Amino acid sequence: MKEAVVAEAPLLITLEQAAQRLAISRRTLERLMASGEFPAPLKLGRSARVEVADVDAYCAQLRARRIGSLNTAEVRHG
Repeated sequence: MKEAVVAEAPLLITLEQAAQRLAISRRTLERLMASGEFPAPLKLGRSARVEVADVDAYCAQLRARRIGSLNTAEVRHG
């Protein structure tokens, strides 16, 4: 009996793929990396890759920042 092969999501993606997931340009992603706002990519030879977990963590950070600013706005207006 053959076992079903389950495709796993990749752990590493290209800078282009990371930028697409964030709906920004690759250049904007590079600027975020240079400023330290986004983690530096992993180098594999001459290739650069981004951990999917870093993209997810960055999105969570943006959501938390947005929620924090919404709560602050409620306090000022409430």
